[in-house]
Amino acid sequence: MTDTVGGCSINHEMVTGSTSLLGDHEAVNGTLTTLQSMLDVIISNLTSKEEDIHTQLQLLESHGKKRKREVDEWLDGLQDMKQRAIDIKNSLNQFGSFYVQEEEIYLAEIIHKEIECLTEEVEEYEEEKPLVLSNEFIGREFGENVRKIRELLEDNRVLTVGIYGIGGVGKTFLATYMQSEIKRKKTFNDVLWVTVSHDFTIFKLQQQIAEIIKVKLYGDDERKRAMILVSELEKRKKIVLILDDVWKYIDLEKVGIPLEVKGVKLIITSRLKHVFEQMDCQSINMISVSPLSIYFDEAWELFLLKHGHRGTPSTLPPEVENIARDIVRKCDGLPLGISVIARFMKGKTDIHWWRYVLNKLDTLEMGVEMQEEVLSVLRRSYDNLTEKDVQKCFLYSALLPNDLERDDLIMKLVERGLLNGKRSLKEIFDEGNVMLDKLINHSLLSANYLTVMHGSVREMAWNILKESGSKMMVKCSKYMEKIPHIREWTIDLEAVSLANNIIKEIPEGTSPNCPRLSTLLLFDNSIKHIPWCFFTHMNALTILDLSQNEELTCLPPSLSNLRSLTSLTLNKCSKLEYIPPLGELQSLLRLQISGCSIQAPPEGLENLMKLEWLDLSMNPKLKLVAGSFLPSLTNIQYLSLYGCSGISAEDVEGMTMLEYFSGTFVGRDNLNRYVRETMDSGYGPHTYLIEYQDCNDKGHWNPLFPIRTLGKFDCKTIQIGDCKELSYVLPRDLAILYVEDNHQWECFCAPLSSNHPKHLKKIFVSKCRNLKSLFCLSCSLCANIENFQSLHLWDLESLTAICKEDIANLMPPPSPPRGIFSYLKRFDIRDCPGIKTLLTPSLVPLLQNLEFLSVWNCNSMEQIFAEGHDDGIKITLPKLTTLEVRNLPQLKMVCKEILVCKSGLDLYITDCPNSCQPRIEYVAL
Repeated sequence: MTDTVGGCSINHEMVTGSTSLLGDHEAVNGTLTTLQSMLDVIISNLTSKEEDIHTQLQLLESHGKKRKREVDEWLDGLQDMKQRAIDIKNSLNQFGSFYVQEEEIYLAEIIHKEIECLTEEVEEYEEEKPLVLSNEFIGREFGENVRKIRELLEDNRVLTVGIYGIGGVGKTFLATYMQSEIKRKKTFNDVLWVTVSHDFTIFKLQQQIAEIIKVKLYGDDERKRAMILVSELEKRKKIVLILDDVWKYIDLEKVGIPLEVKGVKLIITSRLKHVFEQMDCQSINMISVSPLSIYFDEAWELFLLKHGHRGTPSTLPPEVENIARDIVRKCDGLPLGISVIARFMKGKTDIHWWRYVLNKLDTLEMGVEMQEEVLSVLRRSYDNLTEKDVQKCFLYSALLPNDLERDDLIMKLVERGLLNGKRSLKEIFDEGNVMLDKLINHSLLSANYLTVMHGSVREMAWNILKESGSKMMVKCSKYMEKIPHIREWTIDLEAVSLANNIIKEIPEGTSPNCPRLSTLLLFDNSIKHIPWCFFTHMNALTILDLSQNEELTCLPPSLSNLRSLTSLTLNKCSKLEYIPPLGELQSLLRLQISGCSIQAPPEGLENLMKLEWLDLSMNPKLKLVAGSFLPSLTNIQYLSLYGCSGISAEDVEGMTMLEYFSGTFVGRDNLNRYVRETMDSGYGPHTYLIEYQDCNDKGHWNPLFPIRTLGKFDCKTIQIGDCKELSYVLPRDLAILYVEDNHQWECFCAPLSSNHPKHLKKIFVSKCRNLKSLFCLSCSLCANIENFQSLHLWDLESLTAICKEDIANLMPPPSPPRGIFSYLKRFDIRDCPGIKTLLTPSLVPLLQNLEFLSVWNCNSMEQIFAEGHDDGIKITLPKLTTLEVRNLPQLKMVCKEILVCKSGLDLYITDCPNSCQPRIEYVAL
C-alpha cells in the first residue's frame, strides 16, 4: 500500500515491523499536535526570512539599485521549501478521516522523519543565502569576505580585523558595505568611520574621532585627550571603529582607542599587510581582497554594470563587444580601472573609439582619466617605499613576466646589480627575500613559490620608468609571433623585454642599432634562429637571457663580442647544440647553460676569471675533461655541474670561495678524496648536492632527478644511484641521503657501514628493486645516526622488513639502537608490495617522537603494528598527529592492541576492505 504525504511517496510495507515510537490513538493525537507545531515553526521561519529579504530589496530598489539574479533563484528555492511544509501540514489535517489507527502510527512516523529532513535542508539552505543582494557588489569573493568578516566580528576573541590589497581593488568598498550591514542588523550599538590620511598625526586622529562621537577635546596634551576618548568610547560599549586607508602603525593607546575593552572592535583597511601585524592583528583575522576574476566574467560583469544606466547593465553590439572585452582584460580585474574605463566609454557608439582606446592601452599611452584616477592611486604604494633600493627592485621586476620562481627573481635582481653580489650567497638571498617581502607587504607583488605582479601595477611601474627618462621596450606576455619591427629598436633604447611570447623568428639580416642597450630579455619564446649579425650593434649589453627557446639550435658569432656582458642565461634550450667561443666575455659574472644539447663546454671558459656563478647542469650530452677549465675559476661561489661526467677532485679543490656545489664525481676515489680533504676539513661548500653512481653499460652517466636547492642553504645532500659498496664517502655533516635506482644493494646500511654521519636527518629510498631491508642494527651507520627525523620508502618491490633481523623472524627480536629511531618524526612508505608487517614490537617503543605515519599501496601489508608478545599491551605514540592508511587490500588490522595517542589524531583509512578500525585511546600526554 502506498500513500503520498507532502509530495513524498510512502510505502507502508517499508515501515511495517519497525519499532513504533507511538503507542495508542491518544499518543498519536499528541504526536500530531507536536508535528503541526514543528511545521508551524518551519513555515513561520521561512516566511520571516522571505519578508526580511523583500524588505531589504524594497530599500535597495528605492535607492535605484538592482537585485542580483541569484537572489530571485534563492527566493524560489525558499518558496519550494515553504510549500513542502504547507503540503505536509495539510496531510496531517486529513488524519482520522482516511486512515485507521495502525496506518496513522506509520504515517506519523514517516511524517516526523520528513519534517526532520526538511529542517536539515532549511538549515543548509540558509547557509546558501546570498549575503549581498545588490548587483553592484560583484564577485564570488565579495560575498565570502562579507561572511568571514561577519564571523570574525561575532567572535569575542577577535579584536581587530584587517582588510588588505592593492590600491583600487575594493578595500574601502568592502568596509563601506560592512558599515551599512552592521547598522542594519544592529548587532553593535554603533559603528564609527574614520578615514586616516597618509600624513596623519595622533593629534589629528584624536580630533577626527572626537568630532564623530561629538566630544570636545581641549588643550594639546595628547595623553589627556586620549583619556577623554577612552572614557567616552567605553561608555558606548559594543562598537565597531573602522580606520580606512591606514599607511603606517597607529599606537591605539596613545590615540585613546580602548581595544581591550570587551565589545570594542576595530576594522582596518590598508595596502600594507605588515601594518596589521604591527598592530597585533593575527594573520587568520586578515582579509585579502583580490582583483575580479577574468575567467568567470566578473570583470566583464562590472564593466557592463558601470557602463550601463542606474544599475542596469549595458548591451553592446557584437563587433564592439569583442574589442570591449580586450579592453577589460587590460585592466586585469582591477575594479577601479574597469570603472574608470567604463565611465569614459559611455556614449561612445562608434567602433573607432573602442579600437582607439585599445590601441592606447596596448602602447601604454594612458588617457588623462587612467593617469589621474588609476595610476596615481597605485603610485602611492610605490612612493611609500622609503628605500630607493627597494623602489629600483620593484621597477626592474616590472620588466619581467609573471610566474618566475622567487629564487630566480632574486638572481635577476643580482644580475642587474640591485643586490650586493659581493657577499655570501646566503646573505644575498636573505637580502633578496627581504626586498620581495617589502614589495609584497606594500601590495606591489604577490609571491609564494611564484611571483606575480598585477597588470595595472606593472603599467604604473612602466609609466614611472618613462617619466624618469628610461628608454625601454616592454612587450611581455603579448602572444607576439615576431619581434617588433626594426624601426621600434631606437638608438636610445636601454632595456628590451620580449619575454613570455611565442616569437618564432628573427628575420635574417636583422641587426638593431642599439648602442645603449644594457638589458635584453628574450626568454620563454619559440625562437628557432638568431641572425649572425643580430648582436653586432649592442656593445653595451650587460644582461642577455635567451632561456626556454626550445627550438633554438645555435647562437650567432656576434655573441662572442659582447665584452660588457655580465650575465648570460641559456636555460632549457633543449635543442641548443652550438655556443660560440666566450673567452672574450671577461666581464661575465653569471653563466647558465642548463638543459641544453651541447656536447662540450663553449671555448674560452678558462678566461672568465671574474665568473662567480656557473651552471652547466642537466646537459645530458655534455662531457667535461678533468683539469680543463674549472681550476682557473677560483672566484666561483655557485657551481652546478649536476649530471655532467668528467669531474675530478682537482677541478674543485682550489675553489676557496665556493658556497654551493652540485655535481657527479668520476669514480669513488675522487669522491672520497674531496670528502676527506675538502669537506670534512671544513673548507667545503655550505650547501651541496653530490651524486655518485657507477657508469652504466654504455659508459655514460644517468643523472638522477635533481633536487632544487637554490635559495635553500645548509642543505647538505648526497644522491646515490646504482653502485656497489661505498666506503668513507659520506661527509660528516651530511643531512639528507637519497638512494634511487640502485639494484645491487640488499640491505640499505651494509654498503654504508663504515660511515659515521651523526647529523643525518632525512633518508629517501626509491626504485631499488633488490633491497630487502634497511637497517642491520649493529653496524657503524646504525649506531651513529643521532638526528634521524624523516624516512621515505617508495617503490621497493623486494622490501620485506625495516630491520634485517626481522627477516629471520627472531623471537623476540633484538632491540635496535635507541639513537636510530628515537628522533624519527615522519615515516612514509608506499608502493612496497612485499612487506607484510611494518613495525615490530621491538621497534615501536622507540618511536616516541613519531608525528606522521603514512602507508600507501602496499599490496601484501597485513599489519601496521605487529601483534605484541604480551596480549593486551598498549601501543603508546604520544606525539602522533596523523595516521594515513590507504589502498592496502590485505590489511587485517592496523594494530591488535590499543593505540594510545594525544587527542586530535587525524586518522585516514581508505580502500582497506579487510581491515577493522583500530581501538584508540586519547590521553593528555
